[in-house]
Amino acid sequence: MSRGAHAAHANRSARNARNARNTRTRRQPQQAWNVAAPNAGDGGRAGGYGTRATFAAPRLTFLNALRAELCKALSLKSTYVLLIINALLLPAGSALMAWAMAFLMSLDPATGTTTDDPQPVAESYMWGSASAFVPTCLLVTGILGVMAVTVEYSSSTIQSSLTANPRRVMFLNAKTLVTAALAFVSSLVGLLLAWAAAYALLSPVGMTPLADGEHALPWVSILGGALLLTAMAVLGVGLGGLCRSTMGGVFALVGLLIIAPSALSMASLAGDRFVWLQSVARCLPDQAVGNVLTAGVDVAVSSSSTNVSVDVEAMNTAAGSAAGASAGSVTAAGSAAASDPSGLFDPTWWQSGLIVLAWMVVAYIIGMMVVRRSDVK
Repeated sequence: MSRGAHAAHANRSARNARNARNTRTRRQPQQAWNVAAPNAGDGGRAGGYGTRATFAAPRLTFLNALRAELCKALSLKSTYVLLIINALLLPAGSALMAWAMAFLMSLDPATGTTTDDPQPVAESYMWGSASAFVPTCLLVTGILGVMAVTVEYSSSTIQSSLTANPRRVMFLNAKTLVTAALAFVSSLVGLLLAWAAAYALLSPVGMTPLADGEHALPWVSILGGALLLTAMAVLGVGLGGLCRSTMGGVFALVGLLIIAPSALSMASLAGDRFVWLQSVARCLPDQAVGNVLTAGVDVAVSSSSTNVSVDVEAMNTAAGSAAGASAGSVTAAGSAAASDPSGLFDPTWWQSGLIVLAWMVVAYIIGMMVVRRSDVK
């Protein structure tokens, strides 16, 4: 073979080898690899025989945990059902309360017949009716928080969740933040719709402006109501982590919001020795939330899991306490509650807010400790 043929053959072989190497490089997935240290058998000397390549796993961050929990929450049908119920029940209850107020203010106090010139309604009644069903919706957002945790245990997905994120505190914090955000958005939308419904029903009757001590009522009714419902969702997460069972968590929530207030109220009527139980009942979440929503103003509207009422006598008294445009004004209670002659503990509206916050923090800490230390069932 001539020298030129040898050179052409060598160039062709080199080109084929280069093409094969490029093909293998293109087919190999782009991954990050770390080269391990030399084998233990070489004594740690440089140039030891054999090294192994390991894949560098992506770093676990709180943002990634949030994304995972948001994806899981939005994949559950129960999440959408509870959020929609919460967003629709608030305006429905507000419309019911506002319609009752408008109807009562159109009645003649002397004859009880409907008049063509209804008395104007105080604007504080409108804000009170807008947040009237917040105590009722505590059960809805609380169940949302309970099921956010217990669904993981009932469906046995808690094992894969903790395998992907073994940091249990981060896992529960991310789940709680996602649940709280969903509850807050749903509650805020529902309260804004409730405000619109109350305004549409009461504006034809006429409303007197807020008094000097009532300007905090709109913020407490809308923004405060959404925060209270969000706090109950976080409390539900704590109960879910404590019970790790949907039935147990929901029963604990019902007992805290409905059974315990009713039992304490009935027990306090048994005699003078049990009157102090009324102070305990005022520290339960249900009554504390109702007290916060008043913002220190006697709006004569109350709603709870066991009671929905409108104080007609207070409305008539407020309507007849002034003449003309101020006929429907109410007496502001201020930031401090009236003194109780019996000496029982009667928290102010901001003290009741601290009580709700304490319930939320204690329940969440206990639930987090149980999730962190207990075995996965």
